[in-house]
Amino acid sequence: METDFSESRLVLVSNGEPYKHEFVDNRIEKVKLAGGLTTGLDPLMQEEDGLWIAWGRGNADFEVVDENNKVKVPDENGYTLKRIRLSSDERDGFYYGFSNEVMWPICHTFISKANFKEYYWDSYKKVNRKYADSIIEEIKENDLVWIHDYHLALVPGMIKEQAEKIKTSVFWHIPWPAWEAFRTIPWRKEILENLLQSDFIAFHTKLFVYNFISCSEQIGAEVDYKKQEINYKGRKIKVSSIPLGIDYDEFSKLIDDKNYHKEAEKIKNKYNAEKLIFGVDRLDYTKGIWQRLEGIDKFFEKHPEYRGKLTVLQRVSPSRNKVTEYEKMREKINKKIAEINGKYQKDNWVPVKYFYGSVPQEELLPYYKAADAALITALVDGMNLVAKEYLAVQEDGVLILSEFAGAAEYLDSALIVNPYNQEEIADAIYSALTMPGKERKERLRIEKEKLKKYDINWWRDSFLKQWTEVYE
Repeated sequence: METDFSESRLVLVSNGEPYKHEFVDNRIEKVKLAGGLTTGLDPLMQEEDGLWIAWGRGNADFEVVDENNKVKVPDENGYTLKRIRLSSDERDGFYYGFSNEVMWPICHTFISKANFKEYYWDSYKKVNRKYADSIIEEIKENDLVWIHDYHLALVPGMIKEQAEKIKTSVFWHIPWPAWEAFRTIPWRKEILENLLQSDFIAFHTKLFVYNFISCSEQIGAEVDYKKQEINYKGRKIKVSSIPLGIDYDEFSKLIDDKNYHKEAEKIKNKYNAEKLIFGVDRLDYTKGIWQRLEGIDKFFEKHPEYRGKLTVLQRVSPSRNKVTEYEKMREKINKKIAEINGKYQKDNWVPVKYFYGSVPQEELLPYYKAADAALITALVDGMNLVAKEYLAVQEDGVLILSEFAGAAEYLDSALIVNPYNQEEIADAIYSALTMPGKERKERLRIEKEKLKKYDINWWRDSFLKQWTEVYE
């Protein structure tokens, strides 16, 4: 960790919290929540005794906090987690509403799926204000306030209204769209103006940086694409691309783990097939699950010799169960899988084994190892860490990756496909299954070197370094 915090304190602000408290058999248990943010920043927060502000969603979260909604995590010697309490109406309007029915679809360029309800916008402003007020209550002169993601786009401006000199930054974890998509939001200018009160903003890819600078230009900002700088109403904002990495060392340890190998071998033996392909996704229209299934259908049509020899394992975890759109999507996926299996199954073999439900990451990882290839067909994705995790635990596998995933900008030794092209997906599956061992290992070697160098710690340190350099 290169950034010096001897005279400053790091304040993290996010929608999701690093730990939650839950009632389990009449007692309260603390649960560390999975995700890149917790993995990369929790150790730093413990080391530097920072402050993390987030929405408390565990059913016992507010049973363990003090009168200021604070609790020490992971234990009494840790850092301070301050929880934001939201009413059910605020949750529905801010989270399920504006965040997931406006910001999410527009940032992923699914304009037709957006729902521009005034009530959603009012709720989004109200909750962002609640976050901003909570930050202002805690702020000290030299604090560094690091805000995360699309749920909190208004917070930078709301903070600066009350504390003009406070140092703020934003990391945007999902795509930033082109102006043609972003302009459809009725409140586009307010969102941009509040974000442009940050001193430093970073995205996963160069394309997202370009799109953001272009959108800023459209509302009258002076921009420098080469220097990645924006000047707006007397303020200079630095923008950068810093791709989120994984904890490579932790994942790569599994290669030498005998129990992990045994679990992977069990999976291999469980399915009556010579080859396995694995896909794992959250249920979402951005993930291209339907397009993937179309490509798999085309593959078995073109290569009948693989019927009975290849099984595709597809895991889908529930997401946004309250949104009708997602239930319809699930039904569509179920029907397509039934169609493929009905068309090609024989004896004791089915082409697609489908699992719906949440599974801990430690149970998923042996599937990564067992799979001869991973199939990721996102229609648009900020990064896609599954692609990186698959490569990190592999010794011989092939990654098939959508060109529209942020990871494709960096993992160019993968088999890159257009997920809207069934033939291309089918051909990539065939290439993965027939690729010579020497080529597979060389592709893996190239990608693993990148994953090791540009890991989660590199992401964190690079962000903090570039951010603090803004003030020099």
